Amino acid sequence: MTRIMRLPVTILLAFGLVAGCATHSPNEPVARPAPNPAPRTPDIPLPPMPEAGYTWQDLVQHVIAANPDHAAILADARAEYFRYKSRTGPQDPRLTFDYTNRDFDRYSGNLRFYIPNPFVDKHVLRTGEAAQREIAATADALKHEIAQAVYALVQEILSDTRTLSVLAARERVLTDWAAHLKERQAARVATQADVLALDLQRLRLKAAIQQKHLATQTARRTLHVLTRIPAGQLTLDPQPTDWQALQATLADEQQLVEDTFACSAELAAARAAHDKARAMLDTAKARQLPWFAHIQAGFGTRDDDSTSSRNDADEWRLRLAVNIPLFTWMSTEKKMAAAAMEAAAFREDSIRQRIRNEITAALTDLRETLDLQGDYQAALAAIPEPTRETTPDAETFFKLSDTRLSATEYALQNEYRCALIYGQLLNALGGLTQMTHER
Repeated sequence: MTRIMRLPVTILLAFGLVAGCATHSPNEPVARPAPNPAPRTPDIPLPPMPEAGYTWQDLVQHVIAANPDHAAILADARAEYFRYKSRTGPQDPRLTFDYTNRDFDRYSGNLRFYIPNPFVDKHVLRTGEAAQREIAATADALKHEIAQAVYALVQEILSDTRTLSVLAARERVLTDWAAHLKERQAARVATQADVLALDLQRLRLKAAIQQKHLATQTARRTLHVLTRIPAGQLTLDPQPTDWQALQATLADEQQLVEDTFACSAELAAARAAHDKARAMLDTAKARQLPWFAHIQAGFGTRDDDSTSSRNDADEWRLRLAVNIPLFTWMSTEKKMAAAAMEAAAFREDSIRQRIRNEITAALTDLRETLDLQGDYQAALAAIPEPTRETTPDAETFFKLSDTRLSATEYALQNEYRCALIYGQLLNALGGLTQMTHER
């Protein structure tokens, strides 16, 4: 409901200039400016390749910088902030002119200035800032997703490359073994069944090598699409991992969980949603207070018909309108904001619980896998490698050599699994993106 009051012209004119032009008083905190606009993503030049090849950190940094979706999300976040800020800006004055010609000419002109409500506007700005943080958190989630994909591809390519070298060594052993069996078959010592069994073994190994080659090429093509680095220039640095030193850094599980809380993009988005709901609730409460709606200055013919002199009939008018929010107290805006706050709090607790469970499970898997890997490597190292001098015959030597290479292949697969689990932990801790910024 709007109530019109007539006040002295001089007082109201001075008040209108102050309220209409100066939105904030000197003692009021000025609204924090929005962050700088997100830069556009031009064509990023290829990073110079180090002498040892690209590390996964180099590739992650390059892919994130060249990804247009990341810059688009940041631009959307900034647009969301200004969507809320536009509600607090000064409104354009409204000019009206009326003219009637009945018994004699009547006319009036009015200029209306709308008065901002600083009590509401400051909470609307808080809502916009929280909404901006909520959308910007999805940009961090995209960075983590990109880093996780690049890290997994690099680890797969490096593991497949080492596995292919082991398979190639096995192929050479089986080739020598086949030649030896053919000599024994010619001497009528080996049977045709022995030769056929070895040929089938060689065929199965050849198929395994082809499948591993295809998997490596697929991973390289995917990495090439992400990085846009030509295939001939995409040389990777092996970067061997010191797993014993790594286990020492993962000893404090509680600290790892707290670090994950601090850098989780999903949890940051939930916090921002909670802050946005709280600001919306404060906005609804602020709208329950009466405040000035607008001030209007006008000049025209007086409504009283008793005067016949035109000079006496003209007058200046100044009016001040006040909003009295009678029905705002019964609105559901506060209930909606309170429900949104409650939902955001539950969602934040759920994310915290899930992160804690995921970190605990990943740490357990990594520690158990590393323990198994250490025991297996120690047991494998305790078994001496076969040589011609220590084996009774050539066929036994070939068989032991192939078996030992198969054991080495299993160790590489186990190490690759450790690398993937460690990548999940790094991604949860934000290490996949933080380590690229430290380089």
